[in-house]
Amino acid sequence: MADAPPSRCLRLLVTGTDTGVGKTYVGCLLARRLAAAGMTVFPLKPVESGCRPGPGGSPFPADAAALRDAVAPSLPLTAVCLYPLSAPLSPHLAARREGASIDIGRIRGAIEEAARRSDVVLVEGAGGISVEIVEGYSFADLARESSLAVLVVAGNRLGVLNHVRLTIRYLESEGLSLFGVVLSDLPADPSPARETNEDEVRRLAGERYLGRIPQGAAVLPGEVFSRFLEFGLTQ
Repeated sequence: MADAPPSRCLRLLVTGTDTGVGKTYVGCLLARRLAAAGMTVFPLKPVESGCRPGPGGSPFPADAAALRDAVAPSLPLTAVCLYPLSAPLSPHLAARREGASIDIGRIRGAIEEAARRSDVVLVEGAGGISVEIVEGYSFADLARESSLAVLVVAGNRLGVLNHVRLTIRYLESEGLSLFGVVLSDLPADPSPARETNEDEVRRLAGERYLGRIPQGAAVLPGEVFSRFLEFGLTQ
């Protein structure tokens, strides 16, 4: 398939089957490949918790910075991450601990503005799809209200099959659009499940299985990108 840009903005939420499964890594690979194909990509990591101190002691959103640097290094980091938080907790709990107020309207407005300026808006969540941004409002709610299709990054480790099944079922129950599932190899995981998971994840995701990202991949595999374009151009 030709690397042609979509006719309208594709809005995508990158979520995980769990925390630490490689969302940012996969998001960076995807963003670079899209940009190389001539598409304008706007990266967003609206809320990032667990930030270490940066210059001046303020929380530095390293994942948001990686996404920004991968595809739009001229963007101010404050336009990519609206709420950097220090505590390594769910966003709503981190904000509560730090006395921060997260404005969902501001996040949704940032997505709308990004959609007007780009071919693809790449929004990275925190952890899994049901993680709350503020109490009672999750990334699933954001996906629904901002019309985000959901790309699931599944960490290739023992237990992922249960997590993939639960995530897909949850998306179905919430009426959300599953864009696709990618299997992300994780470093230093000796489990034999690493080699048996792919066939099972493919079976669970069906036609929405995009492929596997090898550990340490410098570019998004061509077959994964081809599948991505196939789905992206028909959204």
